Amino acid sequence: MSKSLYDLLRQIGLSDGEAKVYLALLTLGSVTVHRIKEETHLHRTTIYDFLEKLLNKGLASYVVKNGVNYYQAAHPNKLLDFLKEKEDLVQQSLPALTQLSQLPQEEVKMEVYRGPEALKSVLNDVLRLGKDYVIFGVDETMFKEKFGPFMEQFFTKEKRLKFHERILTSDDAKFVYDKPTTDYRFISRKYFNPTPTYVWGDNVAMLIWDPLTVIRIKSAKLADSYLKYFEILWLIAEDRPRSKWPKGK
Repeated sequence: MSKSLYDLLRQIGLSDGEAKVYLALLTLGSVTVHRIKEETHLHRTTIYDFLEKLLNKGLASYVVKNGVNYYQAAHPNKLLDFLKEKEDLVQQSLPALTQLSQLPQEEVKMEVYRGPEALKSVLNDVLRLGKDYVIFGVDETMFKEKFGPFMEQFFTKEKRLKFHERILTSDDAKFVYDKPTTDYRFISRKYFNPTPTYVWGDNVAMLIWDPLTVIRIKSAKLADSYLKYFEILWLIAEDRPRSKWPKGK
């Protein structure tokens, strides 16, 4: 394994194991996990974990031959796409980061959480506050896929507590939750930011899907700024009757 190439992959954001497995795939071509294990000397179980992460990043693929998975590396050009996606995430967060730079440090508390429990923690805090709130950039198909049963429980509790959410989603959305506590408006895809952003009380939380990460910021001024921005978009967004909301499958 070339140490310089390994170091490069580490610098652009791959983990130690991801870098080793990706380089092994580039070297070996289309191979089984057993062959990757021979090349990298990594544990078989961790190889599957690293392959899953490379697949999610678009840096690997696989085909099934006679019931066996054969993995191969994506073309190295895909690394540029990977870097561009990270750059896009930074661009999407710039408004919040810019707002932070203009606030006194003592007024701001920032926390970063990983994994499914991160979003559940935010929604449970929304329930504890028990007040109407707003959300930008929602693709409900993602929430249904990843948090289906939890979301249904959440809406039940929201209804019992008698507060509502206003949600901005894309005008080409395929599915929304038709619940008595939800109200959607639809904004043109070209103005749609696909980073779900919650604003409740003095809090702003941004959800990044891959890897599942929540950036939560407690700041009254920042929350007020985001709420004002939301209200502007709410006024120009399309207000469809519920009968015309997308139902999905």
